[in-house]
Amino acid sequence: MTNRLIACVGSIAEKPFYFEKVYANLYSIEELCYVLYENAFLIDKDILDVKLVEWIDTQCKLHDLATNLYTLINTNGLPSSFVGTILEYTGLYTKDEIEKAESILKMNVTMNVFEKWKAKADFLYENRHFLLAIKEYKRVLSEVNEDDFEIISKVYNNMGVTYMALYLYDSAIECFKKAFEISNDKTAYKHYLAAMRLKLTEDEYIRLVADEEDAYKMSVSLETEFEECKARFEESDIANRLKETFALKNSDSQSLYYEELTRLTDSLKNDYRDIALEAETM
Repeated sequence: MTNRLIACVGSIAEKPFYFEKVYANLYSIEELCYVLYENAFLIDKDILDVKLVEWIDTQCKLHDLATNLYTLINTNGLPSSFVGTILEYTGLYTKDEIEKAESILKMNVTMNVFEKWKAKADFLYENRHFLLAIKEYKRVLSEVNEDDFEIISKVYNNMGVTYMALYLYDSAIECFKKAFEISNDKTAYKHYLAAMRLKLTEDEYIRLVADEEDAYKMSVSLETEFEECKARFEESDIANRLKETFALKNSDSQSLYYEELTRLTDSLKNDYRDIALEAETM
């Protein structure tokens, strides 16, 4: 959700609505929106609840919204339309955010509970909540049937990608190996080689791929992708900013160099603090 001022909509409820899926009492339409958006993976057709609409109507005093929601219930509307109508009415989320939530809700129709948990973890990863994503991946692995090889392999692969984002190469490599061993998935094997490429010295990596024919073949295309990534980075704003910063080091503007370096490191520290605070919630 973007950082912007938003006017509250409707009234604060005298009687809360108990949202059973997240075990929470809700007192405003804004709280309802937050719960719907953050837990879209857990929501299914039972969200079309007359009692919820009555609460929106009588407690939040949002009669127009309630009328639209009653219509959706009476015409067997989709959960995605129901939730989308609420989110759009309040203006709490952007159009792109609402479309993302609706997309998740549409997928929920065909997903089992483990696929929903995996989708939630993927969503957390995409929004840089890496530790919370890992927690959800582990939750799937602890609950899913041990013979559901496809989803187990996908979870291990995606958990490996998440560990890579945290530069935890050993943990990532272990996950990629498990994903490949379970399903012989080429993508997981490619990710394994990429993690090894980043962890090992160049000589160690060359010895690794030279000893395995499949690794050597995969490494050729992988090197091409590495070079493409490097080229894209060198054209990026952050790369240009770094070049400009380092150029100041040996100039008459060394004070500016240290000021800019401080800003860059402060940004990294803030990212680390966010991750550390997230870890405390686990």
